[in-house]
Amino acid sequence: MIIPLKISRKLSSRLKGIGKLFLRFFTGLDGNLKETDIGLDGAEYITISLLNSGAMSLLFSGLLFSLVFFVQSKTLMESLLICMGSGAGIFLLFFFILLTYPKILAGKKAEKVDKNLLFALKDLLLQISAGVPLFNAFINIVNSSYGEVSEEFEKTARSINAGMPLEKALERMAIETKSEYLKRTVWQLLNTIRAGASLEGSLKTIIDELTLDQRSRIRDYAQELNMWSLVYMLFAVTIPTIGLTMIVVLSSFAGFDVNQATLVMFVIGDISVQFVLIGFVKSRRPLIQF
Repeated sequence: MIIPLKISRKLSSRLKGIGKLFLRFFTGLDGNLKETDIGLDGAEYITISLLNSGAMSLLFSGLLFSLVFFVQSKTLMESLLICMGSGAGIFLLFFFILLTYPKILAGKKAEKVDKNLLFALKDLLLQISAGVPLFNAFINIVNSSYGEVSEEFEKTARSINAGMPLEKALERMAIETKSEYLKRTVWQLLNTIRAGASLEGSLKTIIDELTLDQRSRIRDYAQELNMWSLVYMLFAVTIPTIGLTMIVVLSSFAGFDVNQATLVMFVIGDISVQFVLIGFVKSRRPLIQF
């Protein structure tokens, strides 16, 4: 954010009523913020987003006004109209990006949780099988290097140490996490505890289901990768080769020259498309480890 967080919080405390008004239209924001470590409620975050979007809009409008009014010698009214329209667009763009940021951050956190969850559950099963109490097993998971999974268990362990009942702490963990795998795991553990059944058998079932589910995701990604490989070959090899040849051939009939700038722009466009495709395929890859 362009405005430092401390200054933003001081300003937002005076304008929090505006944030509460906007919060009615963004009902899922509070849930996304709870699933991240931003540490702000919905009204406060919206107010800070409004302040930062306004600051970016003013900064961009000032630079654009200098360019239009002083460099291009537009009239004052024309310059103001251009800057106001562009500033409004920049404001809406940044406001939309900032409001979607918690959801994106929560999704990324969920992917990191899913990455190490299977190993953490196998460790938990091993400890439960050895007779370690559930809370002590949680502490051991916290002290292990399971990344985001250890952090999720650490928050639950802190709540239990603060006097919250184990069932209530697990229920809170299931509600606040964005990871569907961890949510299902915790709810199943919670139901097992309430029913007085064997935690060992429940954990084995959860691990087997999670393993099958992750293998299914890998298989689906492998099938999807075949299609994206064909798309990449089409846009990275076939279209550039045939397209450039057609441009050279048609240039002799259409009457325009293919100069060095045209070739450079064509190469830059081709490289850009390749980077976009590679980035998209990489983002589709499931973060899973066995």
